[in-house]
Amino acid sequence: MKTRTTYLMTALMLGIAAIEPSSAESGSLTDALEQALPSLASAQDYRSASKISFQLASERSRQDDTKAACEALAKSLDYYRMALAKETNTPLSQFGTGLGDDEGMREIRARFGCSAATV
Repeated sequence: MKTRTTYLMTALMLGIAAIEPSSAESGSLTDALEQALPSLASAQDYRSASKISFQLASERSRQDDTKAACEALAKSLDYYRMALAKETNTPLSQFGTGLGDDEGMREIRARFGCSAATV
């Protein structure tokens, strides 16, 4: 499980967007990200959905909306687990639940201001 956690942490850290839009652009970017999620999930493109959710979490964090950022972060992790389960033909339950409480996830949660292992 530690290898999976390492992969997860690496994927999340690599997914951090380097974009810093103006506040006017930020709202439209957030809207676009939110609109993209349902179609990705329904197409079972969970990797892309995870990435988009992580970008949404970053945007919400930039907007100082900690609760929404933490919810998007949790959803990103859920989609990532779904992608792993689908790609490895492993039951989803093998990948855990919530935001996790290992050192890597504590660091990521702290970056977004999320205080608990579950959202």
